[in-house]
Amino acid sequence: MLGKVLNDRYKLIKKLGKGGMALVFEAQDLLLDRQVAIKMLRPEYVSDKDFVKKFRHEAKAVARISHPNVVSIYDIARDGNYHYLVMENINGSNLKDIITERGKLTITESLDIANQICSALIVAHKNNIVHCDIKPHNILINSAKQVKVTDFGIARAATSTTITSTDTIMGSAHYFSPEQARGGDIKTYSDLYSVGVVLYEMLTGRVPFTGDSPISVALKHIQEKPKKPSTINAKIPGDIDNIVMKALAKEPEQRFKNAAEMRKQLTIALKNLKNRRGKEKKVIFSEKDDTKIIKKSDIVRHKKSGVKNKERKINNREKPNKGKANKKWLKWIGIITLIIIATAFVVAYIYSNYTDVPIVEVPNLVGMDYEEAASVASQVGLEIKKQNDGVYNSKFAEGEIISQFPAGGERVRQTRDIVITISKGPRIIVIPDLTNRNFREVQVIVSNKNLEIGQISYEYNNDIAKNVVISQSPEAGKELNVEREIDLIISKGPMPRMVKVPNLIGLDKREAIQKIIVNDIKVGNIKEEMTLRFKEGQVSAQQFEPGENIPEYASIDLTISRGLINKENARVHTSTVGIEVLGFKEQQIKIVVEDNNGSDIVYNQAHKPGDYVRQTINSVGPTVFYVYIDEELVKKQTI
Repeated sequence: MLGKVLNDRYKLIKKLGKGGMALVFEAQDLLLDRQVAIKMLRPEYVSDKDFVKKFRHEAKAVARISHPNVVSIYDIARDGNYHYLVMENINGSNLKDIITERGKLTITESLDIANQICSALIVAHKNNIVHCDIKPHNILINSAKQVKVTDFGIARAATSTTITSTDTIMGSAHYFSPEQARGGDIKTYSDLYSVGVVLYEMLTGRVPFTGDSPISVALKHIQEKPKKPSTINAKIPGDIDNIVMKALAKEPEQRFKNAAEMRKQLTIALKNLKNRRGKEKKVIFSEKDDTKIIKKSDIVRHKKSGVKNKERKINNREKPNKGKANKKWLKWIGIITLIIIATAFVVAYIYSNYTDVPIVEVPNLVGMDYEEAASVASQVGLEIKKQNDGVYNSKFAEGEIISQFPAGGERVRQTRDIVITISKGPRIIVIPDLTNRNFREVQVIVSNKNLEIGQISYEYNNDIAKNVVISQSPEAGKELNVEREIDLIISKGPMPRMVKVPNLIGLDKREAIQKIIVNDIKVGNIKEEMTLRFKEGQVSAQQFEPGENIPEYASIDLTISRGLINKENARVHTSTVGIEVLGFKEQQIKIVVEDNNGSDIVYNQAHKPGDYVRQTINSVGPTVFYVYIDEELVKKQTI
C-alpha cells in the first residue's frame, strides 16, 4: 500500500495508525507539494453502504467547521474501491497518551486544554454539529501545545430540536453523558459533559466511573454521583471542583448553558489560579528586624566612605587653614549626590510602575467575533485592537477573528494590546470555463482560483477525448465563493465495444491465455499461489466474473495455482461429479466437497430443466461430495 498514488495526486508515505473503521496514512500532495493525512475506509467496509455513508458524513461534518482547534479537512475523494479523506497532518500526540505517560497533568495545563476544547466546540455548535465522542483519544496536542479536536466519526448534524439515537448508543462509555447512556436525546450539552470527564481525568489521572463492562460504566453515569476531583488531588481549588461537578451534572439543565459559558468559567479559574500562585510567591518584609538582602558593593562602599570621613576629619584637624576650600568641595559633592539620588528615585519609580504590571496569559481569540473576543480579553485585563479593516477569508465567517498577535498561550504584561485581524467573509469570484480542457490543466486552474474540485464522474463520449472535461456544475460565468466546490463530468473517450468474459477457472495457463486473446481481451497481471482445489498450472481465480461485459482489449488479471495444499502428503484425487436437472422450473445446483483441506462450495449456479451439470474437482485425502438442488441434498458420493 505504501508508495501508492491515489487519484494521481496523493502518494502514501507511511502508516500513522488505525481506527475502528479507517486506516490513517501520512501522504504527500503531489499537486500542492505539502504533507497531508489520508484517512481511508477499511477494505472490509467498502461494500457496506452504511459504513460508507457514515464515513462520508464525517467528512461533511468536519468540512463545515473551520477553526484552529479543529483538524481541517481538505478533500473527500474516491479512487476505485478506496474511499478516503484528505486531512491536516498534525505533528504531536493524543491527550490519552500524554495522560497515560504522566499520570495526570498540572492544573494550569488541564484548564488550558479544556479551554481550547471548548473553543472548538463553540464553533462546532454554532454550525449545529454535536461531536458525540469527545474523549482524550480524539484530542491531539501539537508541538506548540495547541489543541486539535479530531475524529467526528459519529458526529451528527443537530436539528433545530434534538438528535435521537434509537437502536444504538453512540460514543465511548467512559466519556459519554447520561442521556447518551440511556440512548436518549443528544444536544450540545452532551459534549460539555464529556469535556467535564476529560477535565476530571486530566486533573486526577483517572475517569469518574469505571466498571467491568461498558454497560456497568453507562449505568454509573446515569445513577451515581462522581467524587469531587479534590478528594483525589488535594491541590485542586474549590472553584475548579465546582466547574468539573457542574459539567458532570446528571440533568442537562444543571450544566453550563453552552460551551462559551464553560470556557468563560475556565478562563476565570485560570486567572484566579495564577493570582493565588503570585501571592504565595511574594515575600513581605518588616521595617526593622526581618531579613534584608544587602549587596557586597554596598558594604564596601560604606566602609570606604567611613575611612574617607575619618581621613577628612584628621586632615581637617591637621590643616585648619584649608577649611573654607573643603566646605566648597563638600557643597558640590552634596549637590551631585542629591542629583544622583533624585535620578535613581525617578528610574526606580518608572521601573516599578512597569514591572508591577501583572503578567497574564493571552487567550486564544481566533474564531470569535469582536464583542466576544473583547469580553474574553478583558477577563485577564487585556484589550484588543484591529490591525486593519479586515481581509477576505473563506474559512472564517464575516466578523470572525482570523489571527491575533501575540498568539494565544503567550505570556504578556497587561499593558500590551492584542492586535487582531477580522474576516470579511469569502471572496466572490466568477466561475471559469473548464469544459474541453484536460483534467490536469483543470486542477491547476481550480487551485489558482482558490476553488475546490467536488464530485467527479466519468462517462464515455464519442466526440471528446479521454480525460477532458465534458461539463461542470456550477456553469461558467456564475458567481461562487472562493474555495467552493465545482463538480465535473470527465470523458472516458469513445464508447468501446463490449465483450463477454469467458470462464477460465480450471483451465491450464496456456489454454486460458489463448482463450483470453481469442475473446479480444488482454492478459493482465498473473500471480501464483498454493490452492485448495487446483493442481499446478490451473487457473484458480480471475479478475472478472464469467459472462461479465468489459471493454474490448481491457486487461484481466489471473491467479495460477502452484499446486494443491497437502500438509499430510495424502493421496490426491481428480473426480467428476454430474447430475441432470429435472422438473419444470429453474433450480439452484450446489456441489460441496469435504476433504483434508476442509469444506468448500465448488459449484453454485441456477439451471433450467434438461441441463446436465458436470464438474471436475480435485481433492486431498478421504473425500465426500454433496449435491444439493434448491438446498435439498439429492446425492452423496464418497471416495
